[in-house]
Amino acid sequence: MISQKRDLINDFLRTFIPAVTHAHQYTTTHQLTVTAINTAYTHLLEAIGKDQSIAFMIIDDRVIMYDEPLEDTLFLSRFVRIFKQRGIQYIRIFQGITEEEITFLVEMLAARSPVSDDIEFLPSIQLGKVSIGYKAEALGGVNAVGGAGGSHFDAIQANSVRLTSNIYHAVKNDRKFPLSEIKNTVSDMIAAIKQESSMLLTFSPLRILDEYTFTHSTNVCILNLAQAMALGVKGDALRDIGVSALLHDTGKLFVPEDVLNKTGKLTDTDWEMIRSHPQRGAEYLLDNPGIPPLAVVVAYEHHMQYDNSGYPQVPKDWRQNMCSQITAISDFFDAMRTKRIYRDALETKIIADQMIKMSGTSLNPVLTKNFLILIEEMIQSL
Repeated sequence: MISQKRDLINDFLRTFIPAVTHAHQYTTTHQLTVTAINTAYTHLLEAIGKDQSIAFMIIDDRVIMYDEPLEDTLFLSRFVRIFKQRGIQYIRIFQGITEEEITFLVEMLAARSPVSDDIEFLPSIQLGKVSIGYKAEALGGVNAVGGAGGSHFDAIQANSVRLTSNIYHAVKNDRKFPLSEIKNTVSDMIAAIKQESSMLLTFSPLRILDEYTFTHSTNVCILNLAQAMALGVKGDALRDIGVSALLHDTGKLFVPEDVLNKTGKLTDTDWEMIRSHPQRGAEYLLDNPGIPPLAVVVAYEHHMQYDNSGYPQVPKDWRQNMCSQITAISDFFDAMRTKRIYRDALETKIIADQMIKMSGTSLNPVLTKNFLILIEEMIQSL
């Protein structure tokens, strides 16, 4: 770690700890606390600089950054003690964090109680635990975080559920879209697939309907990346495909939950709302700066079907993006292998047979064939 960066981080820690102390003694609205938070926030922005994020890992009472331990100081020792008392061994802060989010973090730490696993994290703050014996470089430096003894996918699954929850609340409450977190999660997935491709089929256990809402897009992302990597896609194009998959169903957040979760027959009005979700999602993503254009296209096209007989309705000669067709394949496969309230999960062989029948009409025949070969290879490697 370069000396200047280390100094900026130490400045942040030196001002952040007093903010937590003041918040515990008084409140986050007390003038002393407000001033301390403001100062810490200023130093934090300087420390992040042009980086996408900064992250701290607490290992054996040492703070590790960029694979190097920070020099022990009084403030650093208090930083370690505060976070360990609350069961936190890892904190990642993303560029674009707001002062309100830092205030939230200070208030949470000042409570002096363990952090619950189901706490609603803000988009620019990520907390967790570091696996025992887990090397930081395994997933590209500071991103390597997970539950003790778990695989790379265990960590990604936990982070992805939090991420999709953050996306949900961002859309519902008109909050900042967690774009940086989305891109970093996709990068983690890419690294994990390269190392553990045989884990893809076991990535998502059978789950109930409510949890399905928060995991389906993650599974589609994993399957999309696996397909794209098998086709030789790399670099930024690969990451955009992953981001597009994570956001493909954004429009469903504008559909009433009682319609999405309905177990009985859908009315014509219900179907109209459901069929509107691709356009609603595309319009929402288009209004968010920084979203890859591909994500807008995929959100709009993923239900069109290969022969353009789906929705939204488009001219018969409409040329779909290949990523939309890849997403349609992943979407169908994950939906069929998921246990729902109204049916059990289907076996892979049954799903494969159905996908073959749909080739050339609902699904791209070449991409479907490649996908089924990929799935078969992964089954054989388990």
